This record gives sequence, C-alpha cells and structure tokens, in this order.
Amino acid sequence: MDSLIHMNEFRHRPGEAVLTNFALRVVSELTRTNRIETGTPHSDLLDLLIRHAKTGEQAALSELSGEMQHRAISAEQMIDVYFPAAIDWIGAEWHECEMDILQTSIALSRLQCLLRELGRAWVSDRMGRKGGACVLLTLPAGEQHTLGTMIAANQLRRMGVSVKVALVSKPAEMRRILRENRFSAVFLSSSNRSCLASCGDLIKTIRDNSGQGMPVVCGGGIVSEMGQEMGSVELARQLGAGLATSNIPEALAFVGGQVKQYAAE
Repeated sequence: MDSLIHMNEFRHRPGEAVLTNFALRVVSELTRTNRIETGTPHSDLLDLLIRHAKTGEQAALSELSGEMQHRAISAEQMIDVYFPAAIDWIGAEWHECEMDILQTSIALSRLQCLLRELGRAWVSDRMGRKGGACVLLTLPAGEQHTLGTMIAANQLRRMGVSVKVALVSKPAEMRRILRENRFSAVFLSSSNRSCLASCGDLIKTIRDNSGQGMPVVCGGGIVSEMGQEMGSVELARQLGAGLATSNIPEALAFVGGQVKQYAAE
C-alpha cells in the first residue's frame, strides 16, 4: 500500500453535498462518547461503506446512515472500527490484484473525503470545547499512508486535544513549523519499516529544534511490525522517541506529566 498514489494528489469528490449531509447527520444524531471504540464491524454495514468507496454510490451512504441509526452505531464506531476495516479490505484486494492501483487510489480517496467531512462536522458540533494540549501530528519522509493519520487526528480531537497535522517531508519545513508554533508534544505516524530511517531522521530534527524536553511519540503500523522483533521500548530507543505505541490513550497518558511541565516553561 505504501506505493499507492498520495491521497492528497488525487481528489475525487462526487456528490460533495451528499457527503456533507451524511457527516452532519451521523455526528449530530449518533455521536455519544469521546472514547476510542473497539469491536468487530457488522459485515453488511462494512459492505455498504466499501461499496461507496469502490463505486461512489450515494445510495450506499443513505442506506448506511439509516442502518447506523437503526442499530445505534455511533459516529465514533464508524471511524474507529469501520474505517480501518474498510482500509484493510481495500488493501487486501490490491495486494491480491483484485483491484488495480487506480481503483484502489480512488476508493481510498473516497474514504478520505468522507472522513474529512466527518471531521468537519465534528468540529462544528463541538465548537467551544478546548483542551489544554496542542499536539503536532506528522509523517516521516516517504510515508504515504495518510488515512491512518487522519483517523488518529480525529480521535485526538474527540478527546479534547488540539491537533495540527503536518504532512511534511523536508527538515527545513519541520524547523519552520516548530519555530512558528508552540506544541505540547509531537506524534509521529508511520505505516511500516520502510520509513524506519526517515522516522529517526525526523525525530532528530524535532529534538534539535524543540529541545530535549519535547515529548515525542511514534505510532502507526511500524509499532506492531517492528515491535514483534525488538519490542516497543527498544523501538522507541532506537528512533529517539519517548514512547512507541499505537494506543492513543496510552500516548496521552505518557505525555501528560511532560505536557504540563513543558507547557509551563
């Protein structure tokens, strides 16, 4: 999946008004909690989400919205459980050559558009709620897996954390972002070992330009992949991060004390 076209380079937004209406309805009528949801998706609801991703059918979204309300499937569950399952399914189809690279890119682009609209609806629904922490969420050079990063940003914002997403690849741009902004912590997301070296380079740039006290957490697929070989503690040590985890509550708990100390300096 790392070789796919970067999602920001391919924008396919059929029925934008339909996407917006779906997002506003789901968030306003079905949102219940701020926790990160887990579980197994209903296969027929997952099929509807995948059908929309593959074909752009507006009817699939309408049917999905109705079924979500009927079964009390929250917006959190849709983002935390159904979106990752749909992404995995599309990735498997691509690896098995059931979908070509263009079909896969279009399907992922549709999911990204839908996730973006859900995020906008969330912001609108929660205007005025502000948390104390401000996190920079970024990717190493060469990383193309942006959907997982968007899901992580949504989860952080739901937990009251202000998030700046920076899809940067050059050290000069990262230095500028760190110079012009004040962050409580930096979360770095990477999908697999192919970006291991660039993760280390990016963390060094962050350390050199923000001070050693800045909490840095590495997450994403690289943690589960490399963690099987060396463990998350050793992975964090090799990268220069304070913690390596894909569990957002664990990451926030880790940086909690450091955030207060760093923000007070």
